[in-house]
Amino acid sequence: MNMKELIRTLPELTAACEQVRASGILALDTEFVWRSTYRPRLGIVQMGCGGEASWAVDVMQGFDPAPLAELIADPSVVKILHDARQDLQHLHHYCGALPQNVFDTQLAAAFAGFPQGIGLQKLLFEALDVGLPKTETCTDWTQRPLSEAQVRYALDDVRYLPALREELLKRTDGLGTRAWLEEELGKYDDPELYADYDPEEGWKKIRLRRARLDAHGLAVLKSLAAAREELAKEWDLLRNWLGEDESLVFLAETRDAQRLRHRLSHGQGALVKSRYAAAIAAAEALPAEECPENPHRRYISEVLDAADAALDWLNVRAEEIHVAPTMIANRATVTAFVDDVNDESNPLATGWRWEAVGADMAEKFGVE
Repeated sequence: MNMKELIRTLPELTAACEQVRASGILALDTEFVWRSTYRPRLGIVQMGCGGEASWAVDVMQGFDPAPLAELIADPSVVKILHDARQDLQHLHHYCGALPQNVFDTQLAAAFAGFPQGIGLQKLLFEALDVGLPKTETCTDWTQRPLSEAQVRYALDDVRYLPALREELLKRTDGLGTRAWLEEELGKYDDPELYADYDPEEGWKKIRLRRARLDAHGLAVLKSLAAAREELAKEWDLLRNWLGEDESLVFLAETRDAQRLRHRLSHGQGALVKSRYAAAIAAAEALPAEECPENPHRRYISEVLDAADAALDWLNVRAEEIHVAPTMIANRATVTAFVDDVNDESNPLATGWRWEAVGADMAEKFGVE
């Protein structure tokens, strides 16, 4: 490796992108720092097209990333990443790219006989007998200058991705799961996957645990979560610094913004409490018919028992069809499915999941 592989200018990026486009393969990865900011701070983007042809793009130099954005959006070039969604979201915010023709090696591994969520280091060793050193795991990728060792370490994460893709495709062909994998990979072409976080939807991901919120309590929680998201983005802070999820649930129960727990200075904290007090007041003033419904559905015992049995059956079926069970469905999806097998919005009711699992699960475990 020589430091010529560290791209610091637009002409260097343009030349590398032309070489990648000619190969038809773009291996991608990112290195970032995420400690206190609303979004991660991107340090470098690694790109390669197989073998020793690889580069680290120094995004801290501030040059126009348009050639990279065009390459990521080019459907004639396959983009290979491991655990692709997070990296693609970072790249979208960096250069505006809307990816086409993505191959996620972590996703593919779940259709190739490996556990879902397997890390790149372990997958490379098990699939290709390649060992990667992990010597720079604590690097601050936004600090300059970068050393040759840091660049070499980063490029290892893209150097072997083309060969790994070929091995995983060979294995899915052998297991008869390639068509299912391709259906899943197609979801990466959806621009909505890279859309900004919707402040009005954030409350749905907050677990209520033992809290019992009435309609206006849910409206307060929704309003607080939206206010937190907007403030975090405005101030470029981690959202949890403006109140953990548990704190927002507590405020939705008490309706008292002064009891907020946060990690801010006195002045900032006062501003947050003021904004949250306004959010609480606005939600409490809503007519009952405009209050949201609880997104966390409660099921009768018959449905929960059927879901337990269906999950046991799913683990056996997953082994038979050579797909990681968690790739097929989680407990929430299975429970919702056995409760209503006609709900076409459930992943088990459409596509390869219906073909491989859903139809039989509906017949065996669906609750009338």
